[in-house]
Parts: sequence; C-alpha cells; structure tokens
Amino acid sequence: MRAKGPTTLILGAMPSEVRTILPQLAGRTSGHLACFPYESGRLRGRKVIVAVTGVGVTNGAMVAALFINHFAPAELIVTGTGSRFNPRVRTGDTVISLKTIHHAAGSLTADGMVYRNVRGPLPGQMTSWFYKPDSTLLALAKAAIKTYEPEEITVDGTRYRPAVLTGIVTASDLFGVSEEKIADMQAKLRPDIMEMESAAIAQVCAQLGTPHIVFRAGSNRTQSNPGNDYRRLGQIAAAAAARWTTHFTGALAAANGSFR
Repeated sequence: MRAKGPTTLILGAMPSEVRTILPQLAGRTSGHLACFPYESGRLRGRKVIVAVTGVGVTNGAMVAALFINHFAPAELIVTGTGSRFNPRVRTGDTVISLKTIHHAAGSLTADGMVYRNVRGPLPGQMTSWFYKPDSTLLALAKAAIKTYEPEEITVDGTRYRPAVLTGIVTASDLFGVSEEKIADMQAKLRPDIMEMESAAIAQVCAQLGTPHIVFRAGSNRTQSNPGNDYRRLGQIAAAAAARWTTHFTGALAAANGSFR
C-alpha cells in the first residue's frame, strides 16, 4: 500500500549504511515488498521508507525501481560510502553529488574509456552515462550545510569534524581499480568519490520521474585492493553519511516540500 502524503525513500547498499538511521524512526514499522525488507516511520518529522539494496548496479537499480513503482515516493535519497578519489575528501567527509557517473559506460579503448550514451528501453530513447540531482533538493542540501553540526570522529589517531561538500560521484561494478584506471578517470571525469550503486539508481529515478539526490561519505582511498582499508574505515564513513542524511531529512520536513 502506498503511504499517504509525501514520503522520502532512503536507500543504502549495506545494512551499515542505514543502521544509525533506523533507531531514530518514530512510529517505526517493518514490512516486505516482494522479498525485500524495509522499515518505515518518521525521521525528523518526515515520512520515510528505508531499505537496503545490496551491492552493485543491478541490485541498486532493481530495488530502486521496485520501491519507486510501488510507493511513488516524493524523492529518493542515496546514503552510504565510497572510496576517496580526490585527496581533498577525508574519511567521513560527505559528498553531495553534483553529477553521478557510470564510469564503465561506453567503450574501453587503448586510450582508456570513451564514455557514451546507450539505447534505452523506450523506442528511440538514449540513456545518459551521467545524471544530475534534482535542482531543488540540491539547493536544499547546500542550504542545510550551514545548520549541520557533525560529530567528531577519530581516524588513524587524528580527531576532527568531517565536512559536507559538493562534488562528483562515479559508480560501476568495480570495488577496486588499477592505477591506470584511476589515472584515466582522473583525466576524463575528475571524480571525488567512487562507489557502485548511485549512477544506476539515479538512472532509474530519471527514467521514472522521481527526484533524487546522492550523499556519499569517503571511506578508504581509491585503490586496486581496498578490502582491509574498507573494513577499517567503512563503518566510520557509513555513520557519517547517515548523520548527514538524517539532518537533511529534517531540513526536508521543515521545508514541507514535495518535489514531484
């Protein structure tokens, strides 16, 4: 059953990316859509549905499409982590995506990737290799930075308050990438964060007419074998992104906006 009134859909790829959000839901209830579990309630006054997509572009697109079609949310928020591509991003800093890119969409040539649009599901339609967030949600997020007070975190013995900043997020089914791939992406895309789901979710939102915005906090640096560093830093980043997402949802409630 679709929720009455404007509802925000919040998606994270991993349970860790929504774990600190769930206890804050007022009137929290649990449900299943097909085989996929979700939690619903009010977060800082806003009706929300919170679900985990699983990792990767297929899982992200599948859950986003199913939940958008069933619940018709007013907007969708992606919250979670990504590797730190740009040195300006520290562990725990949250990037508000200005552009979310499929960094594996196109042709891989001797000179690296050539990014291309591809044929979409509708006759005569091409789909893009990058997507921008809803402009109203982006403006609200930028304004909400001014009232946000992040909690201090400790990373490798250094204690600081993580920042919230705008930047570029890239996504594909690559957990680690080679130095050659990093150099090619840097030259052609200049990303701040690399992760796995957001571009696919953004494409679903664009196709189905649902406003969206992506929040990704930096965990480990982008590298070919991030396993150990991700396990060490991913939880810190997930909690930082979730705190910002909670704050933004409160700003959304205060604005009393439905952007459909």
